[in-house]
Amino acid sequence: MQNKRMHALVACLLGVALVAGCGGPGKAANQTGNATGTQNATAAAPIPPEPAYTGPVVATYTGGEVRKDELDRQYNLQVVLPGLQQQESKKDFLTYYVVWYKYLYGKAQQLTGVKTDPAQARQLADQAIQELVGSQYKSADEVKQKMQSLGVSEDDLARLALKSQYLQQYLLDQTKDLQVTDQQAETYYNQHKDDYLQVTVHHILVSSLDQAKQIEAKLKQGADFEKLADQYSTDPAVKDNHGQYADQPVSSFDADFAKAVKTLPIGQISDPVHTQYGYHIIRVDKRTQIPFDQAKDEIKQTLLTQAQNDKEKAIYADAQKAAHIQLKVAEGDL
Repeated sequence: MQNKRMHALVACLLGVALVAGCGGPGKAANQTGNATGTQNATAAAPIPPEPAYTGPVVATYTGGEVRKDELDRQYNLQVVLPGLQQQESKKDFLTYYVVWYKYLYGKAQQLTGVKTDPAQARQLADQAIQELVGSQYKSADEVKQKMQSLGVSEDDLARLALKSQYLQQYLLDQTKDLQVTDQQAETYYNQHKDDYLQVTVHHILVSSLDQAKQIEAKLKQGADFEKLADQYSTDPAVKDNHGQYADQPVSSFDADFAKAVKTLPIGQISDPVHTQYGYHIIRVDKRTQIPFDQAKDEIKQTLLTQAQNDKEKAIYADAQKAAHIQLKVAEGDL
């Protein structure tokens, strides 16, 4: 499912970092399970093997085939159950499913030393059901009733989580040699210095230009900035910060606001600055460039994550080509 995000249910199930532009399983947030999973390990029901799917063959790929029953069950589990059916066709889902959970899963099974945790898979399946409560359903019982009506089960969820443990290990194996040097990090820093600029700034947000000009005039006549912010600003945070944002990255602001705070002389009251939120009167109190040594570790992690995402997108694209997915029925019959 290239150029689409991962299905909401799979993301919830695995607790993963999404892979930008690829939609595949990313790095697990917790690959060893938590204390609850460990305590429940002996009580967890075993995960039964894959059922014998029935119905006509709807697609073939290098190394196997997908029958109608399997496609329906996985589509209902991963798309219909979490309410994504308006966003994705069965044909698109078929490609995503075959690439990740058939072709690349087969590659992952060939790895040696892969450690899987059926108890954690069960726990994550339960967690996925709970995550659907409130967003799509009123109770866990309602989720389970919907699952039954769709012909899917908690065993299907647990098998999906177990397969994804293999895929996570496969992706870790494929990306384990990626590194970011200090030189690469410094080059990035020099090209993105504004991202490492911090400001302490006061601002007042109002909806009209005329009111902004009136506030500007009062401030230039010596009025107290924070008192006027408390009185007039429509920024929801004003009740807590009285109009001040301290030591904030410039990159976190709206583009027009950021442009103003990068150039406005320290201590000067600005002319009205228009953004998507309204009109701002701004005073920059402090501007600090974070040195490279302080930003280095964060930059290296950012670049490593980008490299991992790029690698995973390439893995998906290469696997999609190598899988040679062939539809065996008309698209309307999937």
